[in-house]
Order: sequence, then structure tokens, then C-alpha cells
Amino acid sequence: MTSEAQSSIPVKLVQDLQKGDRVNQVFLVENSNFKQTRNNKFFIQTDLRDRSGSLKGIRWEADRELFESFQPDDFIRIEGRVEEFQQNLQVIIDKLERVDDASVDISAFLPVTEFDIDELFESLSERVEKIQDVYLKSLLKSFLEDSDLAPEIKRCPAGKALHHATVGGLLEHICSLSQLADRIAPHYPQINIDLLQTGIILHDIGKIAELSYSRSFKYTDLGQLVGHIAVGVTWAHERAQSIEGFPDDLLNQVLHLVASHHGELQHGALKEPTTQEAVLLHYLDNIDAKLNMFKNTREQQNLGKESGEHWSLWHPAFNKRLFFPE
Repeated sequence: MTSEAQSSIPVKLVQDLQKGDRVNQVFLVENSNFKQTRNNKFFIQTDLRDRSGSLKGIRWEADRELFESFQPDDFIRIEGRVEEFQQNLQVIIDKLERVDDASVDISAFLPVTEFDIDELFESLSERVEKIQDVYLKSLLKSFLEDSDLAPEIKRCPAGKALHHATVGGLLEHICSLSQLADRIAPHYPQINIDLLQTGIILHDIGKIAELSYSRSFKYTDLGQLVGHIAVGVTWAHERAQSIEGFPDDLLNQVLHLVASHHGELQHGALKEPTTQEAVLLHYLDNIDAKLNMFKNTREQQNLGKESGEHWSLWHPAFNKRLFFPE
């Protein structure tokens, strides 16, 4: 293909691609597999992404040499066409080649929160200053003022794909929950707001170790083997132990908040919520995650009044299609 022909093909974000589009652009490889058809022909199946989303890529009649020319987390230039398969778009790849990292702006391939990350972190730090309990404030500051941990709190996503799956997504999720707690707590004066806010800030802190997010979002070995809840309980316990005089009963409640925030054992909780702060944390967490999924689904599938499309594709987290009336 000539350079003139190449320049005539527009570069589109994944979210803007449509059936029939030609592509000639760079993608980040999330996963790659070498497979065989029923008639013994080999092909490459890849998951490709940019900052707006991901889609599958298929290279038919491939050989192992081509498959081994790139790895997950590499950048590859794709020439091909967009087709639809089982209601999902995919790229049929005519040509691919690995691209040197030095020629790529990595930030263009990871989704980033729409909010200013530094402002979110400053807001969270200001909220911690309002904590009245000296032990809980010291515990939270031990995380936020850690020079190694603070940058990771700013960058870490809250999930691999389903909710707040962006650079800064964890911080966005925490700040959203913190604001919700401050609004709802006055309606329930029996709630210990300091304890609830501590649980909010620490409930997903283990995701910093559970997820890898330097180039693509995926689970680390520790994340697969242990998970963020157990990591968060461990970190909170270790840091509280270094704070002189930290009350055992208060620490137990903090650990319970982290251990139980998924609500049910079959959903990954180490314990089911048994304190009122733990129950409230679980439901607030669930609300914020689910409504973020609605927001993402609307944006990614262009649903609502303007497009005239109101029903989403089947959503795995809800086990149903979602409806957007406006």
C-alpha cells in the first residue's frame, strides 16, 4: 500500500469504528493466541485496544513466525477491515507488524478518568483531615502520604474492565463513594462516619497489587492467587500495628469493612457484612460500580435518544440487556 493510500485512511478510536471501515493504525495488544481451524489452517486471534476500548483482531492463514513476532503489551500496526461477528465488531487483519515502543505515546492507549487526578487526590486528602478519630486519621495518612504508594493510588484503575476501568479509576471511585457517604450519613446518625470513610478509602486499596496497569489492565500473579481483598486486609493490619495504641476493637472493624465489602461469599467477600457501616459500604460500593457500568455502556454503544438505539448488548455483570429511554 502506498503512503498516499495510507494517508487517505482516517485513524479512528475503537469506540468510533464501524462495520466496513478500513484501518491502518497502531493498537496495543492485550492478548494473543495461535489457533487452528477445523480444516487445519492456522490463524492469530488478538485483543487490541486504544484508550477508548478494545476489540478482537483476526489474522487468517497465519504462521507461527508471525505469531511470535509480537507479544502481549506490544504495539502493532494493523492494516485491515472492520467486520461484525455475533453483534461485536472485529478487525480482519490483512497485514500486521510490531512497532517500536519509542515511537508510541503510551498514554494514548490507556483510558484515563475524565476528572483531574491531582484534584481528586487533593480532595481526598482534605477529606481525611476531617476525620476526628486520631487512629483512623493516622492509618489513612500512612497510605496517602507514602511516597511510593501515593502515585499508585492516583494511577490504579478500580477494575480490569467492568467499572472505573481507567487510569485514575480507583481514585475516582473512592472520591465518589466518599461524597455519597457524606450525603447519606446525616440521615443515619447512628453511623460512625469516620469508620465508614476509612472503609471507603481502604476497601479497594489492594487493587494496587492485584492489577497491572502500566501498559494494559490485567491481573498480576498476586491478584490471581490472593486477590485485592486479602491484600487490603493485610496492608491495613500491618500499618495499624505500627501506630502506637491503635485499639484492637477499632482495627477489627476496619478489617471487617475491607473483608466484607463484596457483600456475599459467592461474590468474593471474605466475610458477609455484620456491622451497619459494613452494610452501608457494601451497598454504596455496589451502587457506584453499577451506575458507572450504565454510563460506560451508554457511551460505548451510543445508546439513547440521539441515536435512537435504546437497548444495549447483553451485559455480563447484569446478566441482561440494559435499557436507555433517553
